[in-house]
Amino acid sequence: MGLLRQSCDLQATTDGPGMVILAEDGAVAGMNDAAGRWLEDLRGRADGSDLPIEISALATRFRHLDASAPVMPRVRVRTRTGHWAMLHASWMNLRGDKAITVIFEEAAPAEVAPVIMSAYGLTGREQTICELVCQGLTTRQIANRLHLTADTIQDHLKSVFDRTGVRSRGELVAAILQREYLPRAISGDLPGHSGAVVAR
Repeated sequence: MGLLRQSCDLQATTDGPGMVILAEDGAVAGMNDAAGRWLEDLRGRADGSDLPIEISALATRFRHLDASAPVMPRVRVRTRTGHWAMLHASWMNLRGDKAITVIFEEAAPAEVAPVIMSAYGLTGREQTICELVCQGLTTRQIANRLHLTADTIQDHLKSVFDRTGVRSRGELVAAILQREYLPRAISGDLPGHSGAVVAR
């Protein structure tokens, strides 16, 4: 027990994930300290009186899902300050009533990468190859994984390089993953448990 207690990280109450509890009528029934900062960064009000449209849309979508389905809807959003956030919705029993909990947290690089690749106009196959490049796989390993020839992988990579304006695999990884996080890491922000860079 003592080892577990020592391994717990401490952070300011306003810097961690935010949580908002929505009653059946959609009104805020409760929230933690960090939620106010997240709500403002999503262009809402810190007191929860004016919820960002992304939260309302996520809650509406969740209400229309089969309650017995083992799914938890989530959405990636770009915040007012230019960071990426992940919003998750789940059911919570609130004094016998069903409430929706929405959790906000900094998006990890792997969660943002598909959005960035789509913005470059990459095809599904090109995005798959990019994901494998970002994992450090060689051309031969990617070819074996996708049951394609190495020449085909190279042709796809040439197309990806042209679309993203890079000349090497390293530049490609930077274009997909690091442009969002590297400047913040250089400024002293550190990666959190999810891999996302969080402010100190």
